[in-house]
Amino acid sequence: MILPLICSFLCLPLKNLQVTSPFGFRIHPLSGRYALHAGIDLRARHDTVFAVFDGNVALTGYNISLGRFVDIAHRGFCSGYGHLSQVFVRQGEAVSAGEPIGITGATGRVTAEHLHFSIRCKGRSIDPLKFIYQILIQHIMSKNFRQLPEIVAGKLSSELKNGTSFFQKPVKENGLPAYVTPVNPNTGKGYSALNAMNLAMRGHDDPRWMSAKEASFTGYVVKEGAKGTMISFPKKTDIQAMRDFEGNKFTDEEGRTQVKVVEFERPQTANYFLFNASQINRIPPLEDYLKASDPEQLSPVEKAGKLIADSKAVIEHGGQEAYYDKARDVIQLPEKERFETETAYMQAAVLQLAHWSGHESRLNRPLDGKLGSLDAAKEEFRAATAAMQIGAEIKLGHNIPLHATYAGTWAKMLKDDPFEISRVATDAQKISNLLLGVSQKREQEQGQEHGNEQGQEQGSAPEKKTGAKKAFALDDEIPYNDTVYKVLELHKNKNVKVEDSLGARTVIKKTDAVYSALLEAKYAEKQPEIELGEEQSQTAKIGR
Repeated sequence: MILPLICSFLCLPLKNLQVTSPFGFRIHPLSGRYALHAGIDLRARHDTVFAVFDGNVALTGYNISLGRFVDIAHRGFCSGYGHLSQVFVRQGEAVSAGEPIGITGATGRVTAEHLHFSIRCKGRSIDPLKFIYQILIQHIMSKNFRQLPEIVAGKLSSELKNGTSFFQKPVKENGLPAYVTPVNPNTGKGYSALNAMNLAMRGHDDPRWMSAKEASFTGYVVKEGAKGTMISFPKKTDIQAMRDFEGNKFTDEEGRTQVKVVEFERPQTANYFLFNASQINRIPPLEDYLKASDPEQLSPVEKAGKLIADSKAVIEHGGQEAYYDKARDVIQLPEKERFETETAYMQAAVLQLAHWSGHESRLNRPLDGKLGSLDAAKEEFRAATAAMQIGAEIKLGHNIPLHATYAGTWAKMLKDDPFEISRVATDAQKISNLLLGVSQKREQEQGQEHGNEQGQEQGSAPEKKTGAKKAFALDDEIPYNDTVYKVLELHKNKNVKVEDSLGARTVIKKTDAVYSALLEAKYAEKQPEIELGEEQSQTAKIGR
């Protein structure tokens, strides 16, 4: 028995819910036609029907298919109730959630008495059970559940105040890095932007993360009582089982369930929970994974040197300060001898490269703030986060010398606007991808050249490039990192205007690095977790 009134704003249409025919395509029991069943059928026997939400009666009447019916308009959607024997409300009447609106019956085209219950939103029929489930989940969890940016911002703000964040303490007491790049050991892929920060903040020394289901498929077992860590990402499709009109799954000759891919009108945020390798039994030792996954012979310092060289940034040495001079587009660093170690020099260079990326000819971020200002704090936050990500990626580590100046500002910033952490993480990811991508792209090109040489030695012909020219199209929606970019305008000079999931709009020039990156993401078979970006600037010394 489920009481009809669940909460002050949501009610179930019947006291007892037993689905006799689910939402979706089915063979109609009377017509024999294969068509969409735009609602669900609920078992009933002269039961009272309740309005599911507050609203106004949009229409009542009788038709051949639904018999006696009631349609109620709510804020942004409409609920429908069919095959009624009696109707208690009139068109235009205001109703409240839980208010009786009729009695079930067998009017219209039916094989037996039941209630046909439907939900329509923006002119489209959607699964009522999923709709109600989502509403219930949001209501029940609203007081306790927080979105990912709020979780990360709250934890990081607290650590910044206490001086324990990975910005302030880059090395743990056990001597290991405080920030390690999270990775899925099965795919070898990392987690972008905000997801990476949230996973890294859990304090595990092992960088490997996976879901419980993925662990079980691989033969691993999540330890009893282990607590998962949430990640979020945009989801454009869903895989659902195919069912007949009675709700039974279609299976093939071997008994495997037949599925279909359902494409969403707009990308939806999907939340998943991952577990660290330290929370999983039977997983191979970290040492074995690291040996197999990092065959490169370059040291972290050598990798950093290659990254700096590939960037083509102009670096001048002298003086006692490290900063980026936007007016001259030059990075200023003290002589190498002034640094305690070569690693410390490379860490300082990487941090200034992160600021360098904000120039209008590259990622075009605002670089206007004076030292100590809020604008300067925002830029420093982005550069510091990117330097930390890059340092973890190439095993160089990081050192942020200005944390004492900005830690309090960053903590207050996150407290006042938790979603700023999402913008910081996204911009930092753009910086990381720009700087790491230059080196990675060249390595890929060299690998292709070696592959072609080997193929020619064996007598094979080089492949010819075929296919249409890549281009953006109006209304393209391109998932990229933890956001989705929608193409709003196409300009004659090939520039494009885009809008991200946070509503920020930007014109991307064809010469910008982000232009080609988004274009590649559009045509990739699987959307890569990379991205580049934009904004504006104007000052001299940054990142002192």
